[in-house]
Amino acid sequence: MFDSLLSFWNNREALRAFIEHYPYLGIFLFIGLQSLQVVIAPLPGEVTGFMAGFLFGAFKGFVLSMIGIVLGSSIAFYIARTFSKKCLKNYENSDKYLKIKSIFKKHGLTGIFLLYLFPGFPKDILNYFLGFMPITFKAFIFVCTLGRAPATFALALQGDVIYQGSLQKIVLVLFLSVTVFLIYLLNRQKLQNWLETTT
Repeated sequence: MFDSLLSFWNNREALRAFIEHYPYLGIFLFIGLQSLQVVIAPLPGEVTGFMAGFLFGAFKGFVLSMIGIVLGSSIAFYIARTFSKKCLKNYENSDKYLKIKSIFKKHGLTGIFLLYLFPGFPKDILNYFLGFMPITFKAFIFVCTLGRAPATFALALQGDVIYQGSLQKIVLVLFLSVTVFLIYLLNRQKLQNWLETTT
């Protein structure tokens, strides 16, 4: 596995050169992979988000990653909405569904936005569960896009910085990422308690 990673690193310029030579192919393949990741999760979202920055650069990688996320989220939402009568029976008593439903009732779109914003929260499942709830597609896609943008940009930025190979930039980005994550961990329980108990 180490040899594969080393080979990937040593050929990173060739990978970007290939994508620049076949721009449409690279774009469509990545958007398809990112959409697939959201719908059936063959890869962790962190991996594809990082790949976006590594292969396309921070800004372009962020844009392409968000396009794939929005497309995949839309498909998941409509799958759940189309088959809600059949699928809801399997999930209506699950702890995650009941928690999301309760948060949506208490806090509306603000609560859903915070769920998308939380690192580590299963956002792909959230896309499906929201399809069972009385929320318009326009409202769904708005909070989904807004909530997922910060982490998606951070991943693309990390991928681009790693590609550039600047030790100082790598250390800086890692430091900022760890700092943000620690702040989240310190306040996670307070946020969850607020979401679950505030009326």
